[in-house]
Amino acid sequence: MRVLTEAGLGEFGLGEFGLGEMGLVEMDRARTGFSETDYVEAGRAQRVLTQPMLALQQSPVFGAALTRIGLSGQIVALEDRGNAVGRALVMVRSLGPFGRLGLISRGPHWFIDDPRARARALLALSPMGLRMIEAEHPCPSLRLAGYRQVMTPAHVATLDLSRPADLEAGMHHAWRGSLNKARRTGLDITSAPFHQVRDHWLLEEERRMRRQNGYRGWSRSLTLAMAEANPLALRLFTARKAGVTIAAMLFARHASMATYLTGWTGAAGREACAHHLMLVEAASWLANQGHASLDLGTMDTEAAPGLARFKIGCGAKVRPLGGSWLRLPFCAARL
Repeated sequence: MRVLTEAGLGEFGLGEFGLGEMGLVEMDRARTGFSETDYVEAGRAQRVLTQPMLALQQSPVFGAALTRIGLSGQIVALEDRGNAVGRALVMVRSLGPFGRLGLISRGPHWFIDDPRARARALLALSPMGLRMIEAEHPCPSLRLAGYRQVMTPAHVATLDLSRPADLEAGMHHAWRGSLNKARRTGLDITSAPFHQVRDHWLLEEERRMRRQNGYRGWSRSLTLAMAEANPLALRLFTARKAGVTIAAMLFARHASMATYLTGWTGAAGREACAHHLMLVEAASWLANQGHASLDLGTMDTEAAPGLARFKIGCGAKVRPLGGSWLRLPFCAARL
């Protein structure tokens, strides 16, 4: 097993956002004196586009946040017979006298298709306690490595940002109607890096809504840790009407992808369809920064049918993840 350092991450095209005490964006700005806008104009967007499409849970941003809340998140090379066949961020929790429990969430990222080579690479991670994988894609090599599926795949909605001029063409008719209504309402949409103190109100509002409606969302401690690890990794979009904040949406930026984290709206925001306009503005802004895909999160048509309709209506594509897999001592590998 080889833990990837900052230099090693660069070999795999992962040297963007969330490494060490400050990400490479801040390092470059410190060296050059560029502002965030200057940095993008100098070509960061093109570098982002060359990086692999990885879920937030597999990004250096997420790994740095885990460290800040006292967990271990190591990005390791998956190797078979001396060859790199993939990489994964492995979260490891100590269970005291019972050893360690390792989890890969929304991964691994594979470089090859050979299922047996993949299985051997996963088995090589056993010493670090890897026992559970929430797979990003269906992966037959998991069963070969001795894992057994314990949960069926969730579905995730992803919005393609690679052709921003085509965003509206993929919208459903009713969704586009709400967007046009929002545009006529005279909303002021602004965005800025998320500030842990100034913007903490959003997390409080989201927690209140979560308790009221009984849904689950991103951990507030992880969100704050990501902001602390890299101040430019989180971007907050805010909608105001007559100077009053009526809605907000928070996104994480990680290499060639971005992820919707959380949002809030009140009665005025719902009446103005503020989230429709904010999502379009955010998608356009993220695309201009070089992000090629926006992860809108998992779909739950039973617990949150309205949110599911919103995601589908904006033109996002829905696909299954790979399910949750567990490896127990009596589950032998089939190599």
